Amino acid sequence: MMRTKRNINGLITGLLLLTPVFVNAQFSEAREFEKRFKIQAGTRIEITNKYGYVELNTWNKDSVYIKVEIKVEEKKLDKLEKTLDGIDFDFTNSPHYLIARTLVGETRNQLENELIKFKESLLQTTGNVTIDYKVWLPDNHELRVENKFGDILMGDYSGITDISLSNGKLRAKTFKNKLNLNLNFADATLGNVANGRIYCNYSDIYIKESGQLRFDSKSSTIEILQTNRLDADSRRDKFRVRLIDQIEVDGNFSSFRLGSLTETAKLRTSYGDVEMENVDPKFENIYIEARSTNLNLYFDTESKFNFEITESKTGLDLGREVKILDTVELDPKEKKNRHKCSFGEKPSGVDKLIINSVAGEINVLSY
Repeated sequence: MMRTKRNINGLITGLLLLTPVFVNAQFSEAREFEKRFKIQAGTRIEITNKYGYVELNTWNKDSVYIKVEIKVEEKKLDKLEKTLDGIDFDFTNSPHYLIARTLVGETRNQLENELIKFKESLLQTTGNVTIDYKVWLPDNHELRVENKFGDILMGDYSGITDISLSNGKLRAKTFKNKLNLNLNFADATLGNVANGRIYCNYSDIYIKESGQLRFDSKSSTIEILQTNRLDADSRRDKFRVRLIDQIEVDGNFSSFRLGSLTETAKLRTSYGDVEMENVDPKFENIYIEARSTNLNLYFDTESKFNFEITESKTGLDLGREVKILDTVELDPKEKKNRHKCSFGEKPSGVDKLIINSVAGEINVLSY
């Protein structure tokens, strides 16, 4: 196993050093270096960075090439030198894993580190350190990338991928294997995701196409053009899905807007909104438990199915295609009723739509 720890002031080979200059009351210094590693078929690749972007490019070689560019700006020369002294890089290469890590502030005392962490928690970075990675690697290795206060840029990737991003943007094309994605105060635009597990807080996500997605999200905006299946545990989110086959979610203070639903839906929501703009006539079943939620469900006029609504203190608006076959008062005090209904002419079979609702509104209409 090869392990190297390189202080930025000790980099000589492949190093470009610009003399410090004083421009607009700023001292600045820029440096760069490169590393090459031979890897084996099962080697896991890990990259951890901060205060800059990570750009990933794939090639047909059994090696990894890393180019790092650093730029530091400070108002005082002694502060510039101190900042440079606090930037290290740790590289570890073995048959099982290749690790490249940026180490910032390892020489700072505890008080200085606490102050930096406090500024970062307020999204107030000093803005005087930029560390950028450009990486070339094979596309079929297990990959883990972590970046804070910077972006991640990549194209298609075939290996299992784990990405953690805070305060930055992710731009990627296709993940052909499993993707584990963790976003905090981030913005992600993805092309195709075969199988994704996504944790996101205060983030915006756009996915063009996917097979299976699992979200654990909070205070985020998620837009998906097409997916086969979506599972979510959601709090204060906004979901917009254009075309979906199957969905199962638990939502609190979240809104779900589905353009077209083709197969099944199982929703448990509180204090939110659900809108299904176009439910396919051949849908299999829909089950909804709602509390203080507005439900707007639109079905094709040619649809034929039976359904049941159990509601308490809920507003009902049923379209002209709907017939209420029977109503049973379950609890007069709670104003709880059960309605047996049909949509379309002479439907048969079991109930395909079941709704249990307390407060809120239920609208079953046609499009």
